Amino acid sequence: MMQRRDFMLRSGLVAGAWVLAGPLPAATPAQAAPSFSPWLRFEPDGRLIVLSNVVEMGQGAHLGVQRLAAEELDLPLARVVVEQAPVAARYASPAIKTYASYGSLGLELSFRDLRPACAAAREMLKQAAAARWGVDAPACRTAEGQVLHPDGSQRLDYAALLAEAARLSPPEKPALKPPADWRLLGKSAPRADLPAKVDGSARFGIDVRRPGMKVATVAHAPQFGAKLLALDEKPALKIAGVRRVLRLPGGTVAVVADSYWSARQGLQALKPRWADGPQAGLDAEPFRQRLLAAAQAGEGKPFEKHNDPRIDRPAVAQALAGAAQLLDISYDVPFLAHATLEPMNAIAEVSPDGARLWLSTQCAQDVQLGVARVLDLQPERVQVLPQLIGGGFGRRLEHGFAIEAALIAKAMKGVPVQLIWSRETDMRAGGYRPAAAARVRLALDAAGQPTALRVDAANPSLLEYTTLTNGTPSPEFDWSAGMGLMWQDYALGPMQLGWTRVDAGVPCGYWRSVGASQNVFFLECTIDRAAALAGIDPLAYRLRLLAERPQTRRLLEALAERAGWGRPLPAGHFRGMAMSAGNSARSAHVVEIALAGPGRFRLVRIHAAVDAGMVINPDAVEAQMMGGTLFGLSAALAGEITLADGRIQQGGFDSYPLVSLAQTPPLNVLVLGNGNRPRGVGEEGPASIGPAIANALFAATGRPVQRLPLTRAGWTLAD
Repeated sequence: MMQRRDFMLRSGLVAGAWVLAGPLPAATPAQAAPSFSPWLRFEPDGRLIVLSNVVEMGQGAHLGVQRLAAEELDLPLARVVVEQAPVAARYASPAIKTYASYGSLGLELSFRDLRPACAAAREMLKQAAAARWGVDAPACRTAEGQVLHPDGSQRLDYAALLAEAARLSPPEKPALKPPADWRLLGKSAPRADLPAKVDGSARFGIDVRRPGMKVATVAHAPQFGAKLLALDEKPALKIAGVRRVLRLPGGTVAVVADSYWSARQGLQALKPRWADGPQAGLDAEPFRQRLLAAAQAGEGKPFEKHNDPRIDRPAVAQALAGAAQLLDISYDVPFLAHATLEPMNAIAEVSPDGARLWLSTQCAQDVQLGVARVLDLQPERVQVLPQLIGGGFGRRLEHGFAIEAALIAKAMKGVPVQLIWSRETDMRAGGYRPAAAARVRLALDAAGQPTALRVDAANPSLLEYTTLTNGTPSPEFDWSAGMGLMWQDYALGPMQLGWTRVDAGVPCGYWRSVGASQNVFFLECTIDRAAALAGIDPLAYRLRLLAERPQTRRLLEALAERAGWGRPLPAGHFRGMAMSAGNSARSAHVVEIALAGPGRFRLVRIHAAVDAGMVINPDAVEAQMMGGTLFGLSAALAGEITLADGRIQQGGFDSYPLVSLAQTPPLNVLVLGNGNRPRGVGEEGPASIGPAIANALFAATGRPVQRLPLTRAGWTLAD
């Protein structure tokens, strides 16, 4: 018989995760019911509380967790409540070894870990009921939070069986409900969280209030790494409501006041002087040329076979030397901001005994460890309370703003302080998607089919800057530079990938879809160039390259059918397509454009498709793909972070525009589920929408697009 500890380890949940706890002391009626601990807990009123270490940032993760638990435990959906798990080591994900939400892993890991726990609990409840009735447990059934007698004559609520079930050993292999028996999973459901987000009543991190709270805002040095030379606090202190002016590490100046308005007025009254930073004089275009030159030189660190088994440098060299035709193309993309609607903010309370923080964060454990370090506290003395997030996209994997909040609160000696970064501060604080360049060489045979691929990439290392704890640190080799190229699905022959670190001193971080956001652009535009050389339709060319990948073929075929690929278009209209295999799921776009004059085009319609493996909630997958598409569309059209004299030039949505509703064409999403487990889709959309548009423009003009955003390639969206 499997022991509890063994099962817990095998199930992937930390100690005590799902096991029925013994009865609580019956001191009060509310305490009389036994409870599941610590992930599953039954309340006396029959509700099940499920604790989750996945934070909710609009992706509907908590709704997915709720449905997973309700399905496996045969509970009414309304009786399952998802709460944020305490930020503690025992609640860290065994898979990623931290308490964080990234990489589209939330639902995928919950599906893997939570379902067996719930299924085991269901089996134990059936055993407890069977023992009472003197019948075989397998003959019993469960429904609506009850165990049913085999002859249907009796039924027992779960709450009445918890104490007995708690004394049982868990089953060695809890039987999961087969998909054929699912009543909730695989079906669309209304988002119960949406009305509050529409009417404004949802409470995000920035909406939290604490008694006696003060508000702070900050000014960072205008150049990364610059030191503060001089600061006269008096002008700020003359502003009504301003309480303190503080100097923080890194040349940062903070103003604490009774309100954000006062703090902002106080900050604007200051005239701090900073020294030049180490990147003074750095401009965007020279740095771009450095990236292109490094990619052209191709002297970077090589990826090896453990990165992708197709890596074979000698074979690539031979194929390039003997190619009947050779595509040799340079590409480049800029730094990109996350542009979250909710700017970075945090509330901190610091006392001699510890600290508490309320904030929207994707990595609560790193916040806890980072704040503990700067306050010289043990981590368990720092309580982190994750809040609803108003936009993550990887930006909230960094926690510098939380450190600032903690240091300000420490200076305020027990007074709670809410730190709010202005939009300008947020957009100029770094954490960007690295700017990147690549030289792509694709060897082709006489028929135009690929025989080898070599890609030499150059970009700053995001691993060198990120504060996310994500496996073994490897800043000297940024593996993310190969995402979207490694393990992609096309049969391109042997591969050679190299990466050259070219640093601008600009802090970088994870951005939605990470390295695939640039590499899919590089690869998919090259594929269309190869198809044109071969005189083959781009879809047909891709399908040939996917002969050994039937699942991805089906995705493209279904998308093409939905989009009407190959059907005649009105004069002046053109289509382009691109596919992304940068993460766990597969997704693709077909875009129809219309030329509207020299350098101008209209988006007529967008068709998107995503294969989510196993679909838990089709509507949620569709919404994620829509969101990812629009996120990537903004970046492809005009998104860029640039520098002049080492200073970030963008500071708001006037200079970093997001695509508007009026600019958004009809967007149709096809959701496929060709798999036996869900694959996260939060990273899907940004990578393939840009190259799909670029390929449509190539089809329209014969002029390839080798640079993003499209405004830098000479293309703008017509009104």
